[in-house]
Amino acid sequence: MVNGRLSAEDRPLDTILEPPLSVLRDYWRDAAAGRAVLPSGELRPERFAKALEHTALLERVDAPRRGHRIRLCGSDMENRDFGIVRGAFIEDVRPSWYRDHLVEQIAAAMARSAPIYQRVAAVVDGKAFAFTRLMLPLSSGAGAACDMLLVATVRPSDQVVSAIRARMTLA
Repeated sequence: MVNGRLSAEDRPLDTILEPPLSVLRDYWRDAAAGRAVLPSGELRPERFAKALEHTALLERVDAPRRGHRIRLCGSDMENRDFGIVRGAFIEDVRPSWYRDHLVEQIAAAMARSAPIYQRVAAVVDGKAFAFTRLMLPLSSGAGAACDMLLVATVRPSDQVVSAIRARMTLA
């Protein structure tokens, strides 16, 4: 079993340094044009193509069950060992400490209906690392209610993820 914990600290949007996240932030600001929430129908992925591998599109749904479904998942975000794949629900992610963190952060981001940039500190099996995450509010309809997020993360290296995946395989 993989043991771990995650904690997220909000940071100002203007402090984003990672190119994939800054491309996404700038795109979202331009497309939202002052609105709190961007309708998902107005997304233009070709305008943030350099960030696509780092992104996932999450949607709060009531059917076929209540939860947060992963509609799209970029190659850098996908993690089959953890259950982070297109069509899956965040509520089914494993291990439980990771799932609980994601559910809490995603629900809070949707409730805030504002862009959120975070530094996430992680300790997995005693090894500490950090990554950054950007969550941008979207709506599935013409209304202003946030029921979707465009999420992007940038990790320091794939070594961390590879080590965790190896542990998950052995467990």
